Amino acid sequence: MEKRNATTAKRYSTYELSRRNPATWFAVLFAVLSAAFRIVHYSLLGGKAEGVGTTWYVFFLIVLPVIVCIYLVYALLRHGERRLYKTLLPVYLGMIFFIARNCALMDPDYHPACYELEASGLGLAISIIVAVLFAILYKFTVNPGGLRSRLYALILGALILAQCVCHYVIRQYSPDGDIFYDFAEFSAFSMILSIEIVLIFMKKVYSDEPFPMAGDRPDGRRLRSLDPITGVGVYIMPDRNGADNLFRDSFECSNAEKYIRKKREEGLENFGYTHLILAAYVRVVSQRPGINRFISGQKIYSRGKDIEVSMAIKKEMATDGSETIINVHFSPDDTADDVYRKFNLKVEEVKATSELDSSFDKVAGLLNLIPGVFMKFTVWLLKAMDYFGLIPKFLLQVSPFHGSIFITSMGSLGVPPVYHHLYDFGNIPVFVAFGIKRRQCEMQNDGSIVQHKYIDFSVVTDERICDGFYFASAFKLMKRYLANPDRLDEKPESVVDDVY
Repeated sequence: MEKRNATTAKRYSTYELSRRNPATWFAVLFAVLSAAFRIVHYSLLGGKAEGVGTTWYVFFLIVLPVIVCIYLVYALLRHGERRLYKTLLPVYLGMIFFIARNCALMDPDYHPACYELEASGLGLAISIIVAVLFAILYKFTVNPGGLRSRLYALILGALILAQCVCHYVIRQYSPDGDIFYDFAEFSAFSMILSIEIVLIFMKKVYSDEPFPMAGDRPDGRRLRSLDPITGVGVYIMPDRNGADNLFRDSFECSNAEKYIRKKREEGLENFGYTHLILAAYVRVVSQRPGINRFISGQKIYSRGKDIEVSMAIKKEMATDGSETIINVHFSPDDTADDVYRKFNLKVEEVKATSELDSSFDKVAGLLNLIPGVFMKFTVWLLKAMDYFGLIPKFLLQVSPFHGSIFITSMGSLGVPPVYHHLYDFGNIPVFVAFGIKRRQCEMQNDGSIVQHKYIDFSVVTDERICDGFYFASAFKLMKRYLANPDRLDEKPESVVDDVY
């Protein structure tokens, strides 16, 4: 774990190429030209175009390069700023195209002169090695935390450009040279030139927060430096409910009562135990960020500075009253007042709707329109997308199954806390329930009997996100905050970062 302070500013760096940079539009232009040249080459030459006539040639030499160019344009314009690693996939696919293209040159019917150049085997082997190394070095360059190998990637890209020029020159001096054949070389040249422009003109930016990397999710940063046993454990225990730990504890609430009365006197109407427990948990995350992790697709992720709390609330306090679920986002440096304001704002937002519906209710309503025979497939598809991190961000934002913690108040119902199961769908790793206030008489050292007030709470955790010692430390710290709630009025002296 690391403490964030002034001395650690600008620890993280990455490259970006924003849309405000003219070089971005030059790279886009050459990518578009590459796709256009490829389509023209195929359209005008028909069956003579680079061996067209087999599925293999059609896919790898026509369809694939067009997909590469379109995806590259999208990645540059959509993610060029702060997420340049999104261009990795089109670059990988582009290198597959170049390898397939060089293999196609081994066909003597394609072009005898180029065949003689490649057929020795040495030229083909070198071209494949260069393409693979280029893709690897490009990844190390644009992926945050990489080796920053821009110079070496540029050199290898220049070698690929030189090869394209060489093939073009050979065509010009050959008897069967044709300008329409040249479109194939123009296409390959434009594609690699577009990527080279990205490498040349991208700019390094710094931040005191980790940048997103390849393999991260919209809702979390993948942790890549944990103990090996942790990485193996998520496969041995693949399900959340098969890896849960349950425990029950309580805290003496005399000081909490006084604190709640004080906050109400300060004008925080309806400030209660829900706000207090939320504020204590948020403060614990600021010091024990490991409990703000989750597991998806057998990989462990950190939510970083986003603490997302899900909570079910009754629309009406009646046995037949329906309920809804709200998601509230907190920051590690939030005070009790901040927690109160953010939580109540979300509750008021739901109350302002005509039927007290949250965003999740609207999504659930749409899902209920799906016929039952297709609903199971829909749920399976959502689980598969969640496994691979493909659920759109807007769905993650309304899902009550994706978050830092699910908390429920049984005290308002007048019953003790239950051990609530974790959901196998989604990624919530902690479920906390707290119950009704109870009184207990205890004997003191002098033999006198004193009555104390306690609130019981139960916790169900996904043990895979961190070890038992860490969990124990976190909840012991939470009890200390609940016993001394005045500490929650001030921001924490420091916020601890999760491992990078």
